[in-house]
Amino acid sequence: MSDDLRLRALEGNADALAAAPEAEFTDAERIRSDLDALKEGAAMLTQAGNRVAALALMWSAVAIDPTDLGGHRRLAAMLANSGDVDGAANEYARYIEFMLPIGDVARATMELAYGAKVLGGHPALREAAEKIVTAVRALVPGGSATASLPTPRLLPKVPFRICIHDDGDRHWMQLEGGTSELVPTSVRLLDRQDNVVETRKCIPLTPGQKGHARIIEGEPPAGVAWVVLGISDEVVAALDAGKPSPYRVQAKVGDEWISSVLVDTGCRLGRRPSKIAVS
Repeated sequence: MSDDLRLRALEGNADALAAAPEAEFTDAERIRSDLDALKEGAAMLTQAGNRVAALALMWSAVAIDPTDLGGHRRLAAMLANSGDVDGAANEYARYIEFMLPIGDVARATMELAYGAKVLGGHPALREAAEKIVTAVRALVPGGSATASLPTPRLLPKVPFRICIHDDGDRHWMQLEGGTSELVPTSVRLLDRQDNVVETRKCIPLTPGQKGHARIIEGEPPAGVAWVVLGISDEVVAALDAGKPSPYRVQAKVGDEWISSVLVDTGCRLGRRPSKIAVS
């Protein structure tokens, strides 16, 4: 088939596509079909030696879809092969500029590297490189890092003095504590997996009221609330040995659950030195 006949066939396909019912083709399919027809027509015109007409078809292709990689590279190659290095460099720059607004900085960077490999250090490519740098900088919000990040907040720990009461096969831990700034409304016991074992509401202590747990010199004074939690033999054994408790106690202050510091007063069967456990 001669080139003229092949071009007529392509035109016939385009006419058939235009005449097809709208429901048969999506917009993307129409664009892809038009692009394929233009690329094939440009290839045939190039083989026939009609570079001007071939370039006109490829300009139409990139106008239809400015982000189509195949059409862009074919146009840039045709411009470079015809001796229009400036035109080829400008085409690489054009494609890069279309990539940046859609956020595809990686594709823009790869195309810059490809264009530089083909054309060298052309001014249009250096300008495109600066635009990529600007786009990369824009990924990080302006201003100082410390100003944009929240200030770290170290939560205080609620102090409690504790007594252990033996009730046969059950032990009870009485907690008295809190401060005027850290008023606990509830406490809860958590296991090693942070599962809540028990939660109880605190009972306020009136100003000047002495609690059950004795005050140890150098430790926090009488608190503002008290509460009782059920504990296991394992917890008592850890306290007796001065080891960390297998359970943690948290206190609710306002809307937050925060850690506590437990001061063992030794108030149980036998006198023992006081110990401190941090929950």
